[in-house]
Amino acid sequence: MYVRPAQDEDADAMAHVIVDTFLLAHMGQLPGEAMRRRKEEWTYDVSANAWLRTLREIADAENPLDCVFVACDEAGEVIGLAMGTPAEGFDRTGEVCVLYVRPEWQRRGVGRRLVQSVAQWLRERGFIALHIATLPANAPARKFYEAIGGVVIGQRELDEYGYKVVNVVYSWPDIRVLTPSA
Repeated sequence: MYVRPAQDEDADAMAHVIVDTFLLAHMGQLPGEAMRRRKEEWTYDVSANAWLRTLREIADAENPLDCVFVACDEAGEVIGLAMGTPAEGFDRTGEVCVLYVRPEWQRRGVGRRLVQSVAQWLRERGFIALHIATLPANAPARKFYEAIGGVVIGQRELDEYGYKVVNVVYSWPDIRVLTPSA
């Protein structure tokens, strides 16, 4: 397994990873109508097109503050992905706003490597802290964030198809604890 920056040609594979993993991971955690609409409207094509747009925007930016990494198996197949961005409303704090790993690859170090890659990228651009948010009922994600040193600092609300959904926010006040060179 290895991690590298995402490329345009990864968009389709990234769409399959995120759509499949999101729907599986969040079954029963979102309001029923929100999940039904997500299943109907969030197709592989919709997701792939969004990823392609995102990757091109990052590539076209003079000094991008967003990053996207993919984890690949030995055959080069995308098995996970992560996106980093500045955390809204915080100075010099980055956020992992996307982190999904295929279920059969979870608990094998893939998520940790993706978070480390995003943290290193953000650190090199002057970010000093990192946040990640998840649904309160997402016990596997919460256990993972706590295992790699995340501490709950609060909650925030997101809109999911017109429903207010609470997320628990984890923080690493010193991003260096997540970077391999720290």
